[in-house]
Amino acid sequence: MTAVSTWALTRRWLALGALILAVVATAFGIGTAYAADQRLAEADAALQKAAALLEASESGVASPKTQKEFDKAVGQALAGIASARAEILAAQNAVDNP
Repeated sequence: MTAVSTWALTRRWLALGALILAVVATAFGIGTAYAADQRLAEADAALQKAAALLEASESGVASPKTQKEFDKAVGQALAGIASARAEILAAQNAVDNP
């Protein structure tokens, strides 16, 4: 594994970690009635940042098979982020329109 592909893998794991952290933060924010909008907005911003990091990630020098696996994993992560952002929007709407 080259240094470039190791860095890309590390960035991918950091982005996925940010996604998990954002989902946990969102769940905590939803459970707290006071100032929920701000926490939801912060979680959404964290997910936007995670998506940007994923979109900028590269697999480095890799075989076609590895590149395909990388692209699939990044695509799945981006889909998960999109889903989480949709849930955050639904939670914001629920708070804003009780």
